[in-house]
Amino acid sequence: SEPPAFPSDATPGESSAQPPPPPSGPAPGSSELPSVGSAEHAEGTCKPCAFVHKKGCENGLSCKFCHLCGPDEIKRRRKERLELRKAAMLQAGAAADSTPPSAED
Repeated sequence: SEPPAFPSDATPGESSAQPPPPPSGPAPGSSELPSVGSAEHAEGTCKPCAFVHKKGCENGLSCKFCHLCGPDEIKRRRKERLELRKAAMLQAGAAADSTPPSAED
């Protein structure tokens, strides 16, 4: 006899296996998720891979770093951190300069 065309056609006692649900996000290895570390790219909390745009990343899909960031992202983030650090130092220096002198002076 032919197998049932639809699960509803299955006879009682036969298991009608349901297909697995689709993945909740992009498939690993796809262009949307080329590495494990790329998962946080959309939130901006990823860490760029230093090798993917240079000599190629040997870790591929299992790389813990983002393969979606552009080739200049590491340099851009480093420059941004440096500017934030400088601004914090200037602000701390300005706050120290505006502190009223103590009574001992």
